[in-house]
Amino acid sequence: MAPTLSTTTAYATRLISRKKAVAFIRGRAGKLFAVRFMKRTTGEERTMVARQGVKAHLSVSPSKSGIEFEAHGLLPVYDMQRQGYRAVPVDGITAIKVNGIWINVK
Repeated sequence: MAPTLSTTTAYATRLISRKKAVAFIRGRAGKLFAVRFMKRTTGEERTMVARQGVKAHLSVSPSKSGIEFEAHGLLPVYDMQRQGYRAVPVDGITAIKVNGIWINVK
């Protein structure tokens, strides 16, 4: 079961914890979501529309790719705009889009 965000709490404050944001993203089960984050390499802010659990175009599964995503604080996702796999830095997430409303992450 995917974690839910309380509509009264989330929309009233428009602020959630990083842990809750990551749980929400992981629980999307193939559904689209938007995330705003700071890139580690350049420090610039990036907004991405993505999905988790995409299997198309995979030559090697993320778990067998040799990259330890969790150990590096990354979430593997499929970027819908750039049509490719990307990794979102967990510590850089600043906001997620829920039901059309941006919610800030602390």
